[in-house]
Amino acid sequence: MPDRRTEDSDSRPYREEPVPIKLLDLDPNNPRLSADEEGLSQDALLQIMVERFKIDDLAESIIAAGFRNFDPIVGWREGDRVVVREGNRRVATVKLLVDPSRAAPKYRAKWTDLAARLPADVLPTLDNLLVRVYANRDDPDVTAYIGFRHVTGVLTWPALEKAEFIARLVEKEKWPYDQIAERLGSYARHVERHYVAYRIVQLATEERVAGSRQLRNAFGVLLRALQASGVSQFLGVEYPGDPAASSRPVPADRMADLADFVAWTFGTDDKPRLLPDSRRLTDWGQILQSAEAVSYLRRTASPTFERAFFKSGGQAKSVADALFTAADRLEESVPLVSEMTSNGDVTEAIGQVARFLAQILKHFPAVGAKYGWRD
Repeated sequence: MPDRRTEDSDSRPYREEPVPIKLLDLDPNNPRLSADEEGLSQDALLQIMVERFKIDDLAESIIAAGFRNFDPIVGWREGDRVVVREGNRRVATVKLLVDPSRAAPKYRAKWTDLAARLPADVLPTLDNLLVRVYANRDDPDVTAYIGFRHVTGVLTWPALEKAEFIARLVEKEKWPYDQIAERLGSYARHVERHYVAYRIVQLATEERVAGSRQLRNAFGVLLRALQASGVSQFLGVEYPGDPAASSRPVPADRMADLADFVAWTFGTDDKPRLLPDSRRLTDWGQILQSAEAVSYLRRTASPTFERAFFKSGGQAKSVADALFTAADRLEESVPLVSEMTSNGDVTEAIGQVARFLAQILKHFPAVGAKYGWRD
């Protein structure tokens, strides 16, 4: 097979070479596959690519502008074949454009039409694709390249897929957080947060916690929730900086708390979630820090988020925050109003302030007296 090496390629751990499309295999252990999809046949992987990864859009692009290999396809040699580690969407698209009969029956007509629209001068360019071929899948340079590109780079994966990739490095490669962070161009704390959240999902799944499917599907919400003050404390989750110590982030004696947290935050097959919106995660953390609010959630048949928030002191905090904001705005106005005593709009606005303040101070007479307020 021709070798497209550059002058300094002898120092590189890969060979850049054109590989026939028929000798390129999709990665059966692609980090973006779920656990039950790993190891499937090539035809099954093609179907997953069609169903989940919108490769028909990529096909339209190739039809319109030809195949543009702006980013390298990366793979490793396995006998006389090359398995793709990076570029599975592109390779799957080309395979189906070259041979639409490989599409699953329900997609075959669509891919036959796409292949028929492929310009005659483009088809020969798809016979061979330029690939960076490494000796093995787990070459550290491959791992670092893919991790940087999809965990911290411009083509980032969804949060769960990032976490699964990090988990592979922790559990299979035995890399510490700082080594992973260095390789991915990230921070050890960021890496640890992803791994801890991933292990919580795995733990909920293994222990058959109701709502574990919903938890997995909302992994990004879980990541943000764990950063809210009160959530980690409620679950007993810590961040020791050691992957081995994070393998079971929720202690065994806190599994009932995990079950409640999952049901309330993400819902189950039988009950809707209690958390109304992920924008309320800060308030949710406050609720979980309150023994009174948590007791209310557990003893009440149909609890509400707002009632739990009230019991946690949240309503008082919201009122205080609103009043502090109003006080800040009034402080900005005090130096200016003396020059505007004849302005009608200012006079009307001051009347509104006085009216509302009078209503408030009826409930706080000592405060009013302190500042010389007379009803």
